[in-house]
Amino acid sequence: MQDGAPAETPRVQVVQDSGDSGGEAIGSPDLRIAVRRAGREAFVDLSGELDLASAPQLRELLVTMLIEDGPSRLVIDLSDLVYLDSTGLSVLVTAHKRASSTGTELTLANPNASVTRLLGITALDQIFDIVDAPEPATAPTSADGASQDEEATERGA
Repeated sequence: MQDGAPAETPRVQVVQDSGDSGGEAIGSPDLRIAVRRAGREAFVDLSGELDLASAPQLRELLVTMLIEDGPSRLVIDLSDLVYLDSTGLSVLVTAHKRASSTGTELTLANPNASVTRLLGITALDQIFDIVDAPEPATAPTSADGASQDEEATERGA
């Protein structure tokens, strides 16, 4: 960056999907957020960097989801998160507290090695439910008994 040049504003892109098809977030080098729903469960997929610049957008989204949508379970998938700082950790802790107060189960899924290490150093791995591969507790089914996820996989979605 040159002296006197304005700093590039971080971008956050949010893609919401009803759960019937796979939405994909594109275009932001900083933080991409994809939201999927399956019945009373919500899945938030994060990719990129969760830091001081991008944390407010995620905080606002999670608060809105927990207050207005009231999912029974919220899974935050960290598999494509490449950077997480203390501000991002604060967003996750705040979401955990709010989820607990509303009776929502909050799960962190697929943290990479550096995020896992950070959660361990801060002892947050003792607070959060952390899993390797989240599965919907109750996958919606079609008339023939196959789950919608199975049907989407078969269609190549």
